[in-house]
Amino acid sequence: MIEVYIGLNSGGWALNGRTQGWSAHADPAQGLERWARVIGQRHAGRWRWAQATLWLSGGLARPFLCGPLAGLTSWREAETFAAAVAPEATGLDGPCRVQLEDWPGDALALGTALDATLAEAIDAVANSSRIAWRSIRPRWAAALDDMLAQRPSAALVAVAEEDALTLLCSPTTSVASPGGLELASTYAPAPDPAQATTLWHRVMLSHDVPADDAWLVHLAVPEVGVEGTVSTSDRSGVWPRLVQLAAGLTS
Repeated sequence: MIEVYIGLNSGGWALNGRTQGWSAHADPAQGLERWARVIGQRHAGRWRWAQATLWLSGGLARPFLCGPLAGLTSWREAETFAAAVAPEATGLDGPCRVQLEDWPGDALALGTALDATLAEAIDAVANSSRIAWRSIRPRWAAALDDMLAQRPSAALVAVAEEDALTLLCSPTTSVASPGGLELASTYAPAPDPAQATTLWHRVMLSHDVPADDAWLVHLAVPEVGVEGTVSTSDRSGVWPRLVQLAAGLTS
């Protein structure tokens, strides 16, 4: 299985869970194009289109709560509304492409916003390189899946990455319950570990979330090389992994 991870400042790719390359980049789109070329060159002799999963950091793919808004009549209208409010809700600059998880006309719905220019670059890479995207997801969404598999009642989830801290909170039910979220925020640039822990504790107390249902994890990435180089020192290690910072998650 091929995986690509792109953040605001660094990224890389893995094959069957082991890092093959990692480096810093000045622009996420350029970093993505680079790893797509590398993957295409490596697999060109085996099959024409390499299938890959693309993970986006919380600094790039940011959650927010959208709605409720009376009078919406179609998904197109809902997505147009969500795209209009996304920049202010997430702190992203410029137009956004948004994916909604539920209908925002009746209650708050979770949306994920991505800068429209980066979204277009992702599409362009798929069209121009020997690589096709099996799926495109925020890395925090996969972390959320992993945590809920261990603790379905989790009501507060915080995922710290190099470029952002993502917080999802549903104090009266699990974050997996439709329509139950009361908080979906991204803090970018990322606070340091001490600040992240303080913020996590503050949200847990202010929303009255039991300690056993509150989770704070850090996504540990391979060692980053300097701009334009690939760090190979972590190739024997696993792909970006969850490490416990506080509460119930065991890494």
